[in-house]
Amino acid sequence: MASAELALVNKVEMRIALASTDAKLESLLKVYLAPLLLKLISPHPAVRNKVVSICNHINTRVKSSSIVLPAETLLAQFKNPQVEGDAALMRSFCLMYIQMTIVRLPAEQQTAILPDLLKGISSYDRTFQKTLFSIVLKVLPQWKAPDRGSTEADNIRSAFGFDESPADAEFLSKHFTSLLMLNYSAFSGAYETPEGLCCPGVPPSEFEFLTSNSRDTIPSANLVPIKMAALRFSQAVLTEKEQFWPAFVGSQENINEIANAASDMLKRITVDYEDEDIVKGLFDLYLGTEDTPPVNPQFGARILQLLCKSARAANDMSNTADAIQFGITSENPRLRSATVEFVNWVVKIARPETIKPVAKDLVETLKQHLQKSGYIVSRSANSQELRLRGFAYVAMGSLIKRAPDILKTDFDIIKSLFDSLQHDNPDLRNSIHESLSSLIPVLDTLDQEQTDKLKPILLEQINLGSEHSNCQFLALRFCIAALPFSDPVARYICILGLNPANRADVISEAKKGLHPYYFQKTHRPEFKFGKETFDGPEYDFPEFSDMLATLEQMWSTKADDGSTSFNVKTVPPPIFVSSLQFARQILLMKAVEKNAKISIIDEGWSHKLDEAVAFDDGARQNVTDLLATWHSSEPALRKYTEVAFSGFASQISGMFPAGEMWMEILSMGPKDLVSFWTARVSEFEALSVSVSSETRVLAGHALGILCTSSQLPDESIKGLITKLMQNIEDSSNLPRAHGATISLSYIISRLQLKKDLAIVDESDLQKYLSTLLKNLEKQSVTALREASISAISQLGAYGVLSSLPQADLEKASDLLMENVKSSNNDRAMQAFGNLYACSPDVDVKIAAAERIFALHESKQIEFLLGSGEALTCIGAGWDSTALRRTLDVCGFEPPTVGYEALNIILDKVLEFSKTTKPSLKKSSCIWLLSLVQFCGHLEPVVSRLKLMHFAFLGFLGDREDIVQESASRGLGLVYEKGDSRLKDDLVHSLVQSFTSDSRTSAAGRVSAETQLFDPGVLNTGDGSVSTYKDIMNLAAEAGDPSLIYKFMSLASSSAIWSTRKGAAFGLGSILAKTNLADIFESNPRLAKNLIPKLYRYRYDPNMAVQQSMRGIWNALVSDSASIIESQFDDILEELLKRMGDREWRVRQASAAALQDLLDSSQPSRYSAYLERIWTMSFRSLDDIKESVRTQGVSLCRSLANSLVRIIDVEVGASTQNAEETLTTLLPFLIGNSGLQSQAQEVQMFSLETLLKLIQKGGSGLRPFIPTLLEEMLGLLSTLEPQAANYIALNADKYGMTANAIDATRLASIRASPMMDAVDRLIDVLDAPTMKLVAPKLLTVIRKSVGLPSKVASSRVLVTLVVRHMDLIKPYADRFMKSCIAQLSDRNDTIVSSFASAAGYLARLSSDDRVLELVAYSEKLYFEGEEERHRQISGSIILALSKHAPDRVTSLASSILPFVFIAKHDQVKSIREPFEHAWSEHTGGVGAIKLYFGEILEIARDQLENQRWIVRQTAALSVTDASNLVGNQISQTEELFTILIKASTGRSWDGKEKVVDGLCALATKMKGFVDRDVQLRDKLLKVFTVEAGRNNKEYATKARKALEKFCGEFNLPVPATE
Repeated sequence: MASAELALVNKVEMRIALASTDAKLESLLKVYLAPLLLKLISPHPAVRNKVVSICNHINTRVKSSSIVLPAETLLAQFKNPQVEGDAALMRSFCLMYIQMTIVRLPAEQQTAILPDLLKGISSYDRTFQKTLFSIVLKVLPQWKAPDRGSTEADNIRSAFGFDESPADAEFLSKHFTSLLMLNYSAFSGAYETPEGLCCPGVPPSEFEFLTSNSRDTIPSANLVPIKMAALRFSQAVLTEKEQFWPAFVGSQENINEIANAASDMLKRITVDYEDEDIVKGLFDLYLGTEDTPPVNPQFGARILQLLCKSARAANDMSNTADAIQFGITSENPRLRSATVEFVNWVVKIARPETIKPVAKDLVETLKQHLQKSGYIVSRSANSQELRLRGFAYVAMGSLIKRAPDILKTDFDIIKSLFDSLQHDNPDLRNSIHESLSSLIPVLDTLDQEQTDKLKPILLEQINLGSEHSNCQFLALRFCIAALPFSDPVARYICILGLNPANRADVISEAKKGLHPYYFQKTHRPEFKFGKETFDGPEYDFPEFSDMLATLEQMWSTKADDGSTSFNVKTVPPPIFVSSLQFARQILLMKAVEKNAKISIIDEGWSHKLDEAVAFDDGARQNVTDLLATWHSSEPALRKYTEVAFSGFASQISGMFPAGEMWMEILSMGPKDLVSFWTARVSEFEALSVSVSSETRVLAGHALGILCTSSQLPDESIKGLITKLMQNIEDSSNLPRAHGATISLSYIISRLQLKKDLAIVDESDLQKYLSTLLKNLEKQSVTALREASISAISQLGAYGVLSSLPQADLEKASDLLMENVKSSNNDRAMQAFGNLYACSPDVDVKIAAAERIFALHESKQIEFLLGSGEALTCIGAGWDSTALRRTLDVCGFEPPTVGYEALNIILDKVLEFSKTTKPSLKKSSCIWLLSLVQFCGHLEPVVSRLKLMHFAFLGFLGDREDIVQESASRGLGLVYEKGDSRLKDDLVHSLVQSFTSDSRTSAAGRVSAETQLFDPGVLNTGDGSVSTYKDIMNLAAEAGDPSLIYKFMSLASSSAIWSTRKGAAFGLGSILAKTNLADIFESNPRLAKNLIPKLYRYRYDPNMAVQQSMRGIWNALVSDSASIIESQFDDILEELLKRMGDREWRVRQASAAALQDLLDSSQPSRYSAYLERIWTMSFRSLDDIKESVRTQGVSLCRSLANSLVRIIDVEVGASTQNAEETLTTLLPFLIGNSGLQSQAQEVQMFSLETLLKLIQKGGSGLRPFIPTLLEEMLGLLSTLEPQAANYIALNADKYGMTANAIDATRLASIRASPMMDAVDRLIDVLDAPTMKLVAPKLLTVIRKSVGLPSKVASSRVLVTLVVRHMDLIKPYADRFMKSCIAQLSDRNDTIVSSFASAAGYLARLSSDDRVLELVAYSEKLYFEGEEERHRQISGSIILALSKHAPDRVTSLASSILPFVFIAKHDQVKSIREPFEHAWSEHTGGVGAIKLYFGEILEIARDQLENQRWIVRQTAALSVTDASNLVGNQISQTEELFTILIKASTGRSWDGKEKVVDGLCALATKMKGFVDRDVQLRDKLLKVFTVEAGRNNKEYATKARKALEKFCGEFNLPVPATE
């Protein structure tokens, strides 16, 4: 068998050897080469060896000649599956010879073999694949894609077998991609790896596959044509997904020809960037692989831009982190910029569980980038670099916010950001500020070690000064958010922020940090959710000792020897004083911590604390007790007094408040504390002659207190008095005389208290008193006169003047009264009262009281209050609490007097209360109030309480508000002072006075309508709101009439009660013993009835009522948080019910109260009421009363903000709560109570709320997307200002065009937050939801009438196609039909929008629907009555061309003929879109030839069109086609017929082109015309007629055509005249 085969092979060898010429050899090889190679599969080695030997001979001859081998036969044998045995060698030789001969084949033969080369290529071994692909690359440049729209183009994929074997197409896509990235830099050694040569994006194996590691495999000169051929083939044959990679990598080619072609190809395809393969491929290109270098930076930047469109990429942290690290460290600015943008994308999109593990590394990468471009300060001023740096800052902050654990390991980042904010380029401040602000919500995660590190950073920032206000402001925000209120350093940082030189917002933030109530509000964002009760140690005040130690540390300076010292001059006075004030507040809060009423922390905490210490006996006693304890056990107290005194003693401007605080401690401190300061008497003596009058007064006061100490020897006191007496005589030195006058008064009076007045020489005392009287007589020296008044006040109060001769006493009295009358001098009035405080003579006291009664004409209320205090001092002496609270030395009791004078004064004032004289009545009311207030504990007052009760009832009917308010307070005081029996009688009497019809009773003058406030001031036009009815109603609703007294005592609005005098009547003293717990204990039902009502009344729109009710609340409620929590449901029910009340005041108060209640509660607490809450809130929005509507807006806005926080899962909200909330509220907001409401205010707020919800709602919104989308689109028109419609309809009146106005309207729609919301809704769509959305969207498109809704609907369609192609595809045909219907709209903007949408939809629509769109376009063009119809037609075609080019290509035969006709329109604006479409989708003349028949058909029909402009267009188009196709025309006769018809008729601009075209056609087809004499004569007639037209310009041109025609056919030129 082997011999037979060898014999055959030998015969073939002989024939080949005897072939003497190349032609003979070629002929033999065509016959024998394939059979010869088949013997390579012979089982006999001898045969195979012989064949190989023959092949070597053939190779030698073929390579050196142009012999063409039978490539088709060899390829068929290579692919023959029936070949048995080991055919690898045979197939290798087949491919070798095909590769050898392929380039010698004609181009047509090469391209003909291409499909067979590609079929099944992916199924062969790699060696065969490599050779086949090499052959393909040689053939591709000769291959030409079929014309778009042709049958060949439609079936091209089948022709290559890709329909049956998609793997072959994928194989080509992969290797074309490598080919397009191929460059020969590898051969220079730039990319040599152990695995072999490679280049960016192309691994060694692929590089070897393409090049065999040789430059000669693909010569450099051939590389560009081959790459271009690969792109052409990909575009024509491969699917969009298969095209992506070649198109994308080709678009980054350095050669413009390739890049432009690939970029154009990339624009035409739709890419799914959530595809796993695409995302992975992009990362691999960008980062490279183990054996593949990454692509160049410009290419990498483009990859990152694409990855910024992919959520999958953002969550692929294994690659994302490496990509960011790689890009941020690049030297290429474009790549760095793209990387930072990618970081922001990742931070925004990545899931929490995905980003947290890598956040630290990402932050470190960003830090390295920032440091590289300039640590702290950018080294570059380039705007692009600065923009990149700003993005990096923002990204860093966002990353830390998403993963706060970063701060545990890299806390220095905060310091770096603050340094950058201070020093970096000013253009970056907003970015750095945003970055730092991002950290604030997560500062609560810091541990103790980290907060210790934070403090020096914040101290440094706050000390930078006002030129770095941004740093200061953020430092304060960090301080409040990160550090507890109990931290003394944190509080000192806030104190530094109070510097008056700082910016206003810095000072405001600092105040929040020092006020416990506002600190609580700011410290944690969840405060408003009620997640904390704010009673933990985090909200305690700093320890007093710690605060003092901190101040000492901050104010001390270190000497060279290491010692520290404190110099008050180094501390700015505002900081010094503010520090001491805060330390004082710590001390006072410690003192009153068990006093529940005073220690309550609310908005008025600071003011209330000061008032309590000034006027509340209990509070003062608390402070005194604490000081007594601390003096021996708390060294910080002494330190505090020393520091305060040092500030005062420095006499630096602004330090005086430090002295006042020192004096406060000294006056309430124990004897030991006073004794401690006696050693420094000389300092006070020096200060008593200071140039500052305030300093002199305080120093004199201090000297008086110090002289009571047993530690100060009598001799020292005497010496001091002697010096002071000498100073008094020195009238030329005002400070000395003034200081001595004050000091002596305090010293002598306190010695009298000590019962040691004998120290003072009698003559000195008389001399001093004489001097005082002389000073009172001097009108010119005001300072000395005032000092003398003060001195007499002190001396009189302590009984020094009681032994004064009657004449001198009367003289002093007269002089004081003159001062009182001349200027209503309050100090003189006080001195007058004190003058008689210790007098034992009742007649003298009564005479003094009569002089005060004579002053009742005064209209100054504060003066009357002062006169009331003076009366109590005269009547009760030191038993009057008004005088008692001025006692400033502990351990001594002042002298007391009897109550005989007080009895007489009380009777007198009660008698005055019955007068009808207005001024006396007013004065007697205030005097009576003072007597009850300051002497209410004394028997004379207690015994007359019932009489006082009736007196005050009588005052309630007065027309002056101050009288009513005073009476109200008086009634409350009377009630509190009485025993239980008296209280019952008083309640019965008061209720009867309001309910009895009798006009004869003492209280009959009071009714429910008795006005509480001045109606002229408080009248709102809706009826008086100033009656006692509010007080009565509250007490009645609470079910406890006795509460009327408590409430009425607080029913006041006058500013007088906030003054120094009025504050004495404050709540602390009036209701000191009133406690809500006690009341509730005795009447459990009271809580349920009272608290909800009282809670609402606190928000009454009448400020006076509101203040009164707040006062009642503060007095009764010691712990608001716990009371509100326990009564929450009752309060909420009350408020919701009363929001529908008939009275507008009640409705407004209920709305305001509801807002505050919800703001301070957890959402879960009121979740069951949400729908009712929103219903009533929206009802407030639509209230008939404007003020109620305003309050409704505030309430709804607060509700909306809370609602957004509930559903914002990104910041930690519960997913379940978010879904439940949305399920409850969205139907409500969308329904009749929300968006469908008839009230515009309700509509607007529903919309505003929905916009916020949509931004944060996420996937929880899906069930509501159909309805939300429908409503949003509809509201765009509903809410558009009507002025826009008016201007659009009357544009000509304003010199504008409708299109210009619509363009503005369109811009506003695009920028509308509603469109942002619509986009957000679209982003969270899924397939089930889309099924519900589709009919809703179709309804909106069909039924909406406004431009905004129409345009927005079209934009939704576009967005759906671009972002959610898979979701909209099943509904594309329905939407396309809807779009076609909208193209008939009268508004050009709407038409243009839907034309664009239809273009996008064409990507997904069926062929029938796309053809329906094209048919509609043709109809508009050919049948439309107006020019705009042709313009609309052009818009449709242009949209198709731009947005669905592949569909235009696939349906080219149905579209392009019409486009060719229309592109000859004589109107430029109409012609241009058709020209663009034609150039984009045709290859030139070939397309005209391909569609020549269709073009002629359309032209023939349109030459009959009734509209002349269309006929002209048809004529020009057929002329152009005729000119371009040359003589390669099969429809010659029809073409002549059409052109002849087009040339007849009247002349028009451009008709000469038709005539010339007819002439040219006749010339080109001369043989055809010569054969048809009838046609020739017809042509001659046409030319003759046209040359004879009346239009001379046209006739001249037609004449030339006639002459040319006659010349070509040897005809005489006929006459045309």
